[in-house]
Amino acid sequence: MNNQENLRGAAIADLLDQQNVVAVVRYKGAIQWCLSDRDNWVLDWNKWWSAFAAAGHQGPALSAAVAQRSGIAVVSEESAETFLNAKEILPLDAGFLRQVLLECFPNAQSWWDVSFLFPVAFVDFDARRFAGFYQDGPRLEQYVPNGWLGEFADFANIYPEEVFPAADKFWIVDGRDLLHELNERGRELESGIAAGEA
Repeated sequence: MNNQENLRGAAIADLLDQQNVVAVVRYKGAIQWCLSDRDNWVLDWNKWWSAFAAAGHQGPALSAAVAQRSGIAVVSEESAETFLNAKEILPLDAGFLRQVLLECFPNAQSWWDVSFLFPVAFVDFDARRFAGFYQDGPRLEQYVPNGWLGEFADFANIYPEEVFPAADKFWIVDGRDLLHELNERGRELESGIAAGEA
């Protein structure tokens, strides 16, 4: 049984929760989809641990935490291959994500109902750029390697075609942007609720 079958056999919402999140990666010109613990998308753990300590918090030793991420303290273009092949990073197939979205789509009232499928980060190892887009959790984009750009940005909609091609977005199906449609459903639902309260 491969990883996709293992994922399919388990409760999707349980695997794709606030700890295990989806990220999209651009490496050597190719787009990859990955699932991992949310903390693994904090690229520079040295900076993260320093900020944690500066705020007066105590936690486990950095060396112990790094050991749990295949010994990688800073995920950058130099460590990308090791990181992407680490046991902590589960590759996902865009077709699999599309299939789950299509199964959930008819009953989804908004993006929130399927938010667990959508990436919280875009890691571009080629351009040394990181974008986070999420509703809670650590500020992933603040802890990027030196020389990288970190930003909070809606990469699903604003990144140009040459960086994040529509063909690689699992929510584009037969020319339909299901993410856009879900967002529209959510706006209509909110408008209806607001009108009912008036």
